[in-house]
Amino acid sequence: MGEIDKKGVELLKNETITLIEDALKNRFKTTGKVIPIQFIKLSGVLSKNSKVLMLDGLVELKVTAINNGSVKVKVLKGGTIYSYKGVNIPGVNLGLPVITKKDILDLKFGLKLGVDFIAQSFVGSGKDLVELKGLIKKFSPQSNVLVMAKVERKEAVKNIKSIIREADAVMVARGDLGIELEPVKVPIIQKEIVKMCLTEGKPVIVATQMLDSMIKYPKPTRAEVSDVANAVIDHADAVMLSGETAFGRYPTEAVKMMRQIIEETENSIYDDLTEDYFKEKKLPVTKAVSESVFQLVKDTGAKAIVAATDSGYTARMVARFRPETKIIVLVNQKKVEQQLTLSWGIYPVMMPVCRNLDELVAKAIFLVKKQRLVKKGDKIIIVTGQPVGRSQNMNLVKVHTIE
Repeated sequence: MGEIDKKGVELLKNETITLIEDALKNRFKTTGKVIPIQFIKLSGVLSKNSKVLMLDGLVELKVTAINNGSVKVKVLKGGTIYSYKGVNIPGVNLGLPVITKKDILDLKFGLKLGVDFIAQSFVGSGKDLVELKGLIKKFSPQSNVLVMAKVERKEAVKNIKSIIREADAVMVARGDLGIELEPVKVPIIQKEIVKMCLTEGKPVIVATQMLDSMIKYPKPTRAEVSDVANAVIDHADAVMLSGETAFGRYPTEAVKMMRQIIEETENSIYDDLTEDYFKEKKLPVTKAVSESVFQLVKDTGAKAIVAATDSGYTARMVARFRPETKIIVLVNQKKVEQQLTLSWGIYPVMMPVCRNLDELVAKAIFLVKKQRLVKKGDKIIIVTGQPVGRSQNMNLVKVHTIE
């Protein structure tokens, strides 16, 4: 959708409105409500009686007449719509590239600003992410920005393994998924995607309509509270608000409520990861080491895990087991520190590069003492790679007793 009134436009059931191609909106004169639509030739993709969905499918329109550059539609299900929100046309291949010209402009702008993540909408397969990574390398060869895949298409669910393989992080965008697929299938798909991401140690966000009623009301429904809690129980790294804070009446209250639900759920036994959660055989060294850290925390009662990482890989692999203790991660790049805040349970701390293992251990002990995380006699688990400073090289675990 293009730009409309900042307060939104209310579409009433049974009224007729006009959809117009965004490029023509300044030349189009008519009475009544006019909604600009970006990127597509309306008369080329729509036909009489075609359905057009807005606001994650809550607003439904039916095409009644087609003109050159515009169409007339009847409102079947009304609601208030806002600028730049998605528009769905079920059963129609729009022929649009996954990465549009506007996406490329936005990508260049984001890279110039030094963003931490680039989230790609409407990913269909891992190939789309390979293309995005190629553009990042072309426009900013030294960039270490991470790529996030938004899973919101039926095709993406079909190709989810290749998407997770190529992505650095994943967002389960349930609004569009609930339009592309039967809504009853979305909860199970959400759980499956979260587990697949957790298995690979890749951050996963559950998003869309989590506390949707708080756009208008100061308190959520009981079902919405359960929805957020279930995402936490599924072991998602993050849950995300959208309309609630973007244009809702109670943005602060929505954030407070989300935090309360998360904390209450994480304090319960239902958030704990069971020992048989990962059914993997013949683990590679990194996963085997991260599993041993999880067991050591349980067996020794360690008060903290201290992991040194260059790229963030070591930290994410440790965090995937959701150990019941703080994960303090020593990093030497500001970008990595910021990126790690998306991952569950990780507390990243900047620290200069260590020349050897002894220096790393000494600095790790000094840090946990300084932050008063441990006392004399407590145990901490130090995780790193040998030689120190090599990326994706987790192969060493040390249990240390604080003196």
